[in-house]
Parts: sequence; C-alpha cells; structure tokens
Amino acid sequence: MSLNVNAKWRVIPALLLASLGLAGCSELLFRQTCVALAKDTRYCLAPLPHNFAPAADKPLTEPTAKPADISSPQTDSKTSDSSPQSFSQKVSIKVGDESHELLTHLELEGERMTLVGLAPLGQALFTLVYDGNTLRSEQSVLLGDSFKAEYLMAMMQLIYWPEQSIRAHLEGGHLVIGLCKTVAETLNNAQGSTIPCRQIYSQDPLESNSTEQAQVLQINYREGTGDMLWQAHINLTMPQAKFELEIQPI
Repeated sequence: MSLNVNAKWRVIPALLLASLGLAGCSELLFRQTCVALAKDTRYCLAPLPHNFAPAADKPLTEPTAKPADISSPQTDSKTSDSSPQSFSQKVSIKVGDESHELLTHLELEGERMTLVGLAPLGQALFTLVYDGNTLRSEQSVLLGDSFKAEYLMAMMQLIYWPEQSIRAHLEGGHLVIGLCKTVAETLNNAQGSTIPCRQIYSQDPLESNSTEQAQVLQINYREGTGDMLWQAHINLTMPQAKFELEIQPI
C-alpha cells in the first residue's frame, strides 16, 4: 500500500527507530544522499566544508565556521587542512511514546565522514561512510531495508555543519540561526536566559503568518563540560512528526 506525501515524511523517524536493538550479519548498501524532512523540504548531505576547524576551536556561541567557498557541492570538499577528528556520543531517539538509545562514533578525516552505530551493549548496528559523493552503508541484515541510518547522518550535519554549507544543501526550507528560549520558559512565557539554536522552516518565517505550522525542525545547543560546539548537549525536535533526538557527548 502506497503512502501519500504527507504520510510518508511522518513515517521517516519511525523507520530510523526500527529494530535498534538487533545485530547480526551485515550487508553493504548504497544509500540516497538526500533525505526528506517534510513535504517539499529536504536536505542533501554536504561534503566536509573547507577549513573545518578542530572542535576545540569552535565556540558554542558561534556554532558555524565560515568555509572558503561552498557555492556548489564540487567546491565543498577539496582537501582539508584540519587533522582527523573523532567523537563518541550517546543518542536517544523518541517518536511519540517510543524511545530508544544507541551509541555513535563519528569520524571526520579529509573528505570522508564515517558514522558508526552501536546498541547500548556494544553490538554493531551500522556503519555509514560518506566521501562527499557516495554514501555507503553496512548494517545488520536484521535491521531490514526500511532502516534509514542516513537520516541520522543528515541530522548530524544539520547540527554541526557550518551555516553556509547547510543553506547550500537545504532544498525547500529556510534556516534561521539565533537564540531560543527553553521549552519550560516558552510554556511559562518566562523572560529568562536563552540558548543558541537552529531552526528550519518550510516557509520563510519573515513572510509566513504562522511560523509554528511552518517549523520543520529545531536544534537547541546546551553547554556541557565546556562551551564548545562538540561538547554541547543537543536537543533536536521535529514537532509535526513528534520526533525528538538527544545527543550527549561521551
């Protein structure tokens, strides 16, 4: 039975959750590099930007670095001078009333981005390797063809990649970067501290009369052990899909 467009993108986060606790023999798959975020809004994986500085050089209050020239995918991933970087994280995924946890290990080296997913007890779930053009996925056969780990890689880029790179690879959406209130402050209409955030709208919020309906995704950055981007506690929500992603550095 086919899904209409509206129903299809709402199912996407549920596909990401499927069988996270399973492990077994693996298979090599070639994945699409563009993922749907909402109706008529999608994000295409971007190569590692130029001058992608080490994590210690990226303050949380300035979560984007200015690349040299990212006007086209071909100019994004020319040889980077930055040293290899790796990050381990605890990831919590919630869709509706269902929640799951996994461990991830992210490696950035040259033009290659590698994302490894592990079950909480350490069983290998999937490995994604993106070289700026092709996305290869090796994952447990027990996860099934419907498991779309590339959505997690896309969300990692939306969280950590420079603003200019995201805008160049975001189709049918509008990226807004600034400061947002916490959920508690918003519900209580309190005037308090704000935190760095990124928001994606399906319509230009400056032209839309209903920004809440147009909002596709919001990312909040909370300070962790330091004030650096890669050390931040991340909260990503897709309100219309009832999807929430929490990332905590390990």
